Amino acid sequence: MTKDERRATNQPQRMWIVWLLVVLALVVLSTVSVSVAEERNAFCASCHLRPEQEYVDRSRVKARTDAADLASAHAAAGVNCVGCHRGDQGLRDRIVALALGARNTGKFVTGQYDPNHTQVAVSFLLEDSCQRCHVKYPELGGVKLGQVNPVTVQDFDNHFHSLLFDPKIKTSVTCATCHPAHLESFPELQFIERGKVVLPACERCHQETGRGPATGLQ
Repeated sequence: MTKDERRATNQPQRMWIVWLLVVLALVVLSTVSVSVAEERNAFCASCHLRPEQEYVDRSRVKARTDAADLASAHAAAGVNCVGCHRGDQGLRDRIVALALGARNTGKFVTGQYDPNHTQVAVSFLLEDSCQRCHVKYPELGGVKLGQVNPVTVQDFDNHFHSLLFDPKIKTSVTCATCHPAHLESFPELQFIERGKVVLPACERCHQETGRGPATGLQ
């Protein structure tokens, strides 16, 4: 086989390598660009139009005492939208969050996106975000070094928190079940709606686990 023949044979392989490198470069560039842009709440609201724009408007508060919901209170503490929606920032959660964002972007660009759809498709991202700041690294959630983390105290008065982290307890109740981020409430109530949100979650957990009273909670 002559040089020219070998060159002609290898050319398609080289082109595949070139195209592969181009695709990889575009993926890396897109990932970096989105990672920078998503730190701005306005970028999130540019696609998530309703009701996310309202959530972003609520988040423009200076102090927790002015907040209308839990997400706004987090915003007052410097936590942005993606701070709660990208998970614990580990590799798995980051890949899933980027894939979810790419899926939603594709739907938006092609006109298939439902602006009224607010359900998070991967609920563990929110759960992982909560636990990152309030369980794994409680100092991020405001617990000072040396202080006891009130979320993980192992006693009956805190069983509704501590048992959530017990692998033997199987329940669909999560942090966000009792602490919905965008439900309007009051700072003096810690943004907790006891009758409307928390007690039904208690009953559900008791029913699913077969422990404690299942109905008639007061």
